Amino acid sequence: MSQAPVPTATSINVPQALAQALELHRQGRLAQAEQLYASILTARPDHFDALHMLGVVKLAQGQPAEALRLVAAAMRVKAPSPQILLNYGLVLNALNRHQEALENFELAIKRKSKFAEAHVNRGAVLAALGRDQEAVEACGKAVVVAPNNAEAHYNLGNSLRRLGRNDEALKSFDRALMLRPAYANAFNNRGMTLQALKQPEAALLSYDRALTLAPSNADALNNKGSALYEMDRFDEALACYDRALAMQPDDAQVHYNRGNALKGLKRYVDALASYDRALALRPDLAEAYNNRGSTLRDLNRLGEALQCYDRALALRPDYAEALNNRGITLHELKRYDEALVNYDQAIAARPNYAEAHQNRGETLQAMDRFDEAQISFDRALSTRMHLAEAQESKGA
Repeated sequence: MSQAPVPTATSINVPQALAQALELHRQGRLAQAEQLYASILTARPDHFDALHMLGVVKLAQGQPAEALRLVAAAMRVKAPSPQILLNYGLVLNALNRHQEALENFELAIKRKSKFAEAHVNRGAVLAALGRDQEAVEACGKAVVVAPNNAEAHYNLGNSLRRLGRNDEALKSFDRALMLRPAYANAFNNRGMTLQALKQPEAALLSYDRALTLAPSNADALNNKGSALYEMDRFDEALACYDRALAMQPDDAQVHYNRGNALKGLKRYVDALASYDRALALRPDLAEAYNNRGSTLRDLNRLGEALQCYDRALALRPDYAEALNNRGITLHELKRYDEALVNYDQAIAARPNYAEAHQNRGETLQAMDRFDEAQISFDRALSTRMHLAEAQESKGA
């Protein structure tokens, strides 16, 4: 089918060209719509609709800076409507100017109280700003205004999950998927929620659905690897991490997770290399220092292990796992008094840390302080029983 010639600036019928451009835009034929909008602007540089809609095209094409210029120019031509305020907010959000985006979404809602898209995006940008409690409230309003909007339920699920309200989050993701069965991101985040609920097998199914829909979703591959790791399926986890890194080679978290899988496989030297890569990319990743220390301890390089724990604790002084691991290393060096200090610090940071109570008891036992050791052993046992009962009650 031949393509209709693009009108020139001298021959253009602006209303007809705009109607044609809008129809092409609606059909997703962005390049052709872009040409028509540009032709209109050659003839009429201050044409509001052409400026506005060409900005929307540029945003869809991944050019938010150019989109910002065009939409801002449109807003200087005419007092902004709720729709253009929404689109301007979307452009600002794409430029990571979240606070300004929020202000535009709120102004759009002020002018049109039941503007579903503005409510949905207001919730999303509040989440991006880390204001999850407000995001839950905003997403709740979006769900009321637009109960059949899958994105509204998805955004609500994300904020609930970040607040630790995982049972509610799961219901929101399920609702989003009922409305949009091919929603890959919802399957991915549903999997993360199931992992938080200690259901890695169910999480794995959600990640697989996400990857069926979006095979190149590196986040879903990384998360699938984490679920497999929790199930001690280290080889399969490693394969997932390697696939994720093939797409995102500079993702520090995936390198860290890869190190954990290698450590699980007892490939300690390879694990160290992965932790080192993670730390080169993110020097503030305390977990990588902690697990690097544990790997060095497995290699009996105890002095180096202590240095890693010290680096982790410099970043996070109340890091209970690093304090506990430092205590274990000091115990192995027979520096029992120092080990006790670390165990006490770990317990202060996390009073129900059963492993730290157990390790404290073993160190006291090595010091022939048997009565005190028994108290620590009893505390470890009671803590484990309490946690087991809580988990069993939660799963019932």
